[in-house]
Amino acid sequence: MSYASADRERARALSEVLAARGWTVWWDRTIPPGRVFDEVIQEEINAAKCVVVLWSPASVKSNWVKTEAAEAAARGILVPVLLQDAALPMEFKRIQAANLAGWDGEQDHPALATLFAAVGRLMAGPEARGIASNLPPPPPGRGRAFLLAGVLVGVAALIGAGTWWLRRSASMEPAPMAAASNAAPTVATAAGTPTPTTAAGPSAPAPPAGAAPASAPVAARRMNLLSPDNGGQIIAAARADWAHLIDGNEDQGVWVDGGEGVFAFKDERPARFDTFAVLVPDTSDVNLKSFELFAADSPTGPFTSIGKFDTQNLRLFKSPYQEFRFQPVTAKYLKLRSLASHRGDNGAVRAYEFQLFGDLQ
Repeated sequence: MSYASADRERARALSEVLAARGWTVWWDRTIPPGRVFDEVIQEEINAAKCVVVLWSPASVKSNWVKTEAAEAAARGILVPVLLQDAALPMEFKRIQAANLAGWDGEQDHPALATLFAAVGRLMAGPEARGIASNLPPPPPGRGRAFLLAGVLVGVAALIGAGTWWLRRSASMEPAPMAAASNAAPTVATAAGTPTPTTAAGPSAPAPPAGAAPASAPVAARRMNLLSPDNGGQIIAAARADWAHLIDGNEDQGVWVDGGEGVFAFKDERPARFDTFAVLVPDTSDVNLKSFELFAADSPTGPFTSIGKFDTQNLRLFKSPYQEFRFQPVTAKYLKLRSLASHRGDNGAVRAYEFQLFGDLQ
């Protein structure tokens, strides 16, 4: 079962209903110690006879869910379920989904019968796969052709994304290197406006001559390191609801005034990162304006300041996430300290979602 973290409780309820009918359901993404997250998911999808994808406003924005759905569709084992009204990704609109938008756990909901029938046909054998996914079964010998086509499309998408990133980076003013005098680096927001910050400190030393400027992306497997889907977690915070700042639910605000939180990455491994993003959904005097980021190799510190940053008090329509870039830092833990709202004090400060981009070491 593929779902967004915001839909975990409904996924749990549905997995219990499916398991009660005798099917084995892998849904909670429990990763054995020492295993790599995406490798385990790939193994589970390869072993599955059926992949149930839960569509919601949160999951349609999840790259993980869309990737898993595409993998299942390519194999003809996709059974989509609509948890809430949502604009489905274009490639999945033509696949009929079981509508559980009004389901509250009752066993006799009409859509459950449709879901059970679709899952049952797939579990009975490969001859039923085309029926369950509302697609005709591929003619003999075409499976490899579909797989090759998918690979080619993926490569083309990566090339296009790389070209876009290079053009975007070229259009932005590169951040200067931290000088020995502790001159403040420059951080570019999502709007492309450079914002001065405090000195990066010992956690972001000036790179050697000839190194890439700070605006160059951290190479390798860049991801949102704070996402629970990628193993991100919160270690300590002023209040329990700080956990909602990384859960993918963009509609839930959290009061962060006067507090700070410490975040860790997958298995509390070190990571190299250079971009922090803050969701600003609309204009409000209580929106988080000023904050400071710190890095450390222990959850209790000592922490070294990465810099202080200011958000813009408006929604950016290209992406509501405002990005703040700094010289690459390698650490195991990230701490955020709330400093002020847009009305100029720390008495009532609200934030929504945080993201941190880089790669695990």
